[in-house]
Amino acid sequence: MRKLATLIILMLIVFSAFAQHEGIRRYFSSYTLNNDTIPDYRFYDDTTLDSFYKFMPQQKVSDNTLGLLTPGNPYLPALFSDKEPGHDFKLLDNYQAFIKSHDDVIYFDAQKPFSRFDFIGGNKGLEMVKFILSQNFTPYFNLTFNYDVSNSDGFYLNNASKINALYFAGAFTKKKYQNHFNFIFNKINCNENAGIADIDKFESGDLRAVDNNVLLTKATSSISQLGGQYNHEYRFGKYTIDTLIRDEKNDTVINKTLHSKFSIVHDITFDRYVRKYMDEASTFYTNFYNNPDKTHDSVTYYQFNNKLQLCLNINNDSTDNYFKLYAGLANRTYSFLIDSTHKTSYSSTYITGSLYFQHDYTYLQANVDYCLFGGDMYDIDASAELQQMFGENLGINAMAGYSLNFCSLFDTYYTSNNFKWDNNFDKVGVATAHIDMFHNKFQLSVGANLNILHDYIIYDQQAMPTQIHNANIIADVYASKTFNFWKFHWYTKVAYQYISDKQYVRLPEAVGYTSLYFMTGMFHNALTLQVGLDAKMNSNFYGYAYMPSTGVFYLQDDKKFGFFPNLGVFIGAKIKRFRVFAKLSNYAATFMKPTFFSLYRLPDNPMAFNFGISWEFYD
Repeated sequence: MRKLATLIILMLIVFSAFAQHEGIRRYFSSYTLNNDTIPDYRFYDDTTLDSFYKFMPQQKVSDNTLGLLTPGNPYLPALFSDKEPGHDFKLLDNYQAFIKSHDDVIYFDAQKPFSRFDFIGGNKGLEMVKFILSQNFTPYFNLTFNYDVSNSDGFYLNNASKINALYFAGAFTKKKYQNHFNFIFNKINCNENAGIADIDKFESGDLRAVDNNVLLTKATSSISQLGGQYNHEYRFGKYTIDTLIRDEKNDTVINKTLHSKFSIVHDITFDRYVRKYMDEASTFYTNFYNNPDKTHDSVTYYQFNNKLQLCLNINNDSTDNYFKLYAGLANRTYSFLIDSTHKTSYSSTYITGSLYFQHDYTYLQANVDYCLFGGDMYDIDASAELQQMFGENLGINAMAGYSLNFCSLFDTYYTSNNFKWDNNFDKVGVATAHIDMFHNKFQLSVGANLNILHDYIIYDQQAMPTQIHNANIIADVYASKTFNFWKFHWYTKVAYQYISDKQYVRLPEAVGYTSLYFMTGMFHNALTLQVGLDAKMNSNFYGYAYMPSTGVFYLQDDKKFGFFPNLGVFIGAKIKRFRVFAKLSNYAATFMKPTFFSLYRLPDNPMAFNFGISWEFYD
């Protein structure tokens, strides 16, 4: 199959290179929905070769992730500030790059039917297929289908994984009544091996990691989600009718514009999450509370959100300037079910509000949610983001936020075959701040992040949840720059990370990533060719261990690792709307001492070859 796919790709490159060149005009606009419609450029701008060779989903989260670079395996950014916000279902915290979510659903307005097909293959049965299709059935009604599927045998024993992630979304945006809906399905299946058994033989070079025994040989886990969302808005106001001249023949078109300064927005979502863990008898676990021979744990989480808001919208019809204010009430009802026996349910009512402001070079967004009564009474989430431009190139991004929330139900109570706990934790507080100064022309960015944690939850050396009451300050400063010389381009980002209490948060101090490549046009610029190399590395630290039974990262004091340069060599090409790449990853593993751990007992992937294509269509 891979040989045939490679042959087809080479044939397409040859034929397309000599075909008539056409531009990459986009026939659609796209956006996400979070109270307001927010422009989204993930598909619109994703036609270059700049980062195409970063083929794994977690590389979109951070250039430096800790964890196996294969689909379906948990990961953790090396920089605390790169960490994604906590998922509603805590057991999906370390898998968010692989799944679809309601907030990430992309809605389209497609003047022509738009579709894109991506395929990535490689060693050990890696196959990743991504497909999206979007079409307007009327000028105001669009349907979109987005489906990702991944399979991998993994490089180590009992390391296979499979992912299915899809959504079906629709938008009807005519006149005063706006409608958006989506349905989501996610399923991650993984074999859990808990890491290699003999670290010393691996580090001495006597035994390759791929030949090393693993701690678990029969364990498997699965996480699934089924959910839906419906958002509708009724806008009050009146229409004005303008007659516009469309072309040189003086053809005219009637343009109707709704002038609305007030609307009502209603949003409902429902999600069902299930995690299952199955295993047979082994010496890896010390406790067996239910059955010493077999394990079949399950956790089910239901969540229903219902939000009603009023919107004040003041905008300038002749400019892009606007002021939008949302305010209303939200209800959150959720249930936590363990092995179909223990059930906990809560219902909470929040006051919620959002502000969006755009004026010339200034953009401001602020959000606040405060629980008035219910199971989460007095919980608060507040944040504000500012982008300020000082001309066309120079600007700053700034953010500040604070949250004080009850921890997840999973942290407070859990019972399974191997773990049990019953905790009465205080609320968890997190204060965050970020500032970034950038210059587009110089392709330079410098910034800093600050996080202050108090009463936060960690998993100790026994993989048990523990609350740390003392404040922990985590800060980083970073700089990134792209240097351009003739047809050579060099991108580098370096960061220094300070952690005031390293006893409870284990991440490296120094983190770096660099990419150097040569790019040129060929065949009268019909084909763009890219050849380069990249590398990532972090300093030594006591990295986290991973607990398969509960799916969490926990502390370990046995092994420090780091300072291993993960080198990659890649080549890419682009012809019209067709892109292709090939990459050799972790090439340094062939000539350096094998110490390339990313997590405790989990070495990074050995040297691997991967290739991929991406092709867009408009019909």
